[in-house]
Amino acid sequence: MSEELTYSTVAPDEAPQLWEIISQSLHRSMQPGWNEHVGHRKFRAVRRKGNIIGGMGIIPMGQWFGGRVIPIGAVTSVGVAPEGRGLGAASVLMNEAVREMRESGMAISTLFPSSARVYRSFGYERAGIKPIYDAPVKEMHSKLNHLTVVRTTETDREEMYLLYNERAKVGNGNLDRGDILWDLILKTEGRKIFTYLVKDADKPVGYVNFQQARSADHIRVRDMVTLTAEASQRLLRFFADHRTVIDTVSWNGPPNDPLVMMMDEQEGKQVYSRDWMVRLLDVRLSLEARGYPSDIETSLTLSIDDPLLKENTGTWTMEVSSGKCSLTSGGKGGLSMGPRGFAPLYTSHMSPLEIKNIGLLEGPEEDLRKATLVFNGPRPWIGDSF
Repeated sequence: MSEELTYSTVAPDEAPQLWEIISQSLHRSMQPGWNEHVGHRKFRAVRRKGNIIGGMGIIPMGQWFGGRVIPIGAVTSVGVAPEGRGLGAASVLMNEAVREMRESGMAISTLFPSSARVYRSFGYERAGIKPIYDAPVKEMHSKLNHLTVVRTTETDREEMYLLYNERAKVGNGNLDRGDILWDLILKTEGRKIFTYLVKDADKPVGYVNFQQARSADHIRVRDMVTLTAEASQRLLRFFADHRTVIDTVSWNGPPNDPLVMMMDEQEGKQVYSRDWMVRLLDVRLSLEARGYPSDIETSLTLSIDDPLLKENTGTWTMEVSSGKCSLTSGGKGGLSMGPRGFAPLYTSHMSPLEIKNIGLLEGPEEDLRKATLVFNGPRPWIGDSF
């Protein structure tokens, strides 16, 4: 680390200064109250001769892969002041943060990049998407079924927790939300939030949380979960019942979103998709904490070269059985990659062959086939922002 540049925590009275630097460097104001909501204890600063010239937030969180929750470091609000650029401040900040996250027991780090090129230089790679869909209400046809839609409040948060986790564990990439994210979804100081549970008799099978933009005749869904086809159909009908006052609905959803697939015509469209990136922190923790297809029983050797975190560098053999992995040091052959090749393989964002075809992985066909089975799963997505 440069003698002039140091990495440190942030004192309470320093936080507003850092947040102003971050806001300026990102060319936008942060989501109102976001940095305060995260709290100064989760921020780190890079200093030049003691003066803050940049910083970032690190939120300890969980993320679902293979039906299990992985401990991650969610990186947010990264920025360096204009007068601090060209000095290596971003390198000091990110390299030290990566080391700190590993030492804190995090398996991977996840972030939404302002520049993919910049974060690739620190070992991050694209590993999932955040899709946004939009549809005209008049095209959301569905017959009324036996399910009910019931207005609810934040007091039913526990039921929404359970529904969300049921959906998250059968996919890849959804965040294991703590209060830091649930509070943003369920509370606001702006337009009123409407929350409804979808019930099959007395059993909750889905929910929707949204705001109405009066000036645009638009519903913006903040959060939505459906566990059954009937629940998706019921919400289509629920949105359709707004057709006299609302023109369009937008929402975050998975690839092959069920509401889009159930619409009669091709009017529901993905209008935006943002990539998120992942960086390997702890190879043993990441591979052993993740879940795998329960019907696969095999061994797979990975050779990893990690210039920043030397602890990850080496040859590792995965023994996969009954949906779990046991990792041992050593092995022969297998697949070779760096942290960037590891990221989309780990999250199931790309197949091993696809990763090989972009030059981030090497290995024989037999091991490519085995890795395809081991890391097979739904395409990863996130519906939240951080």
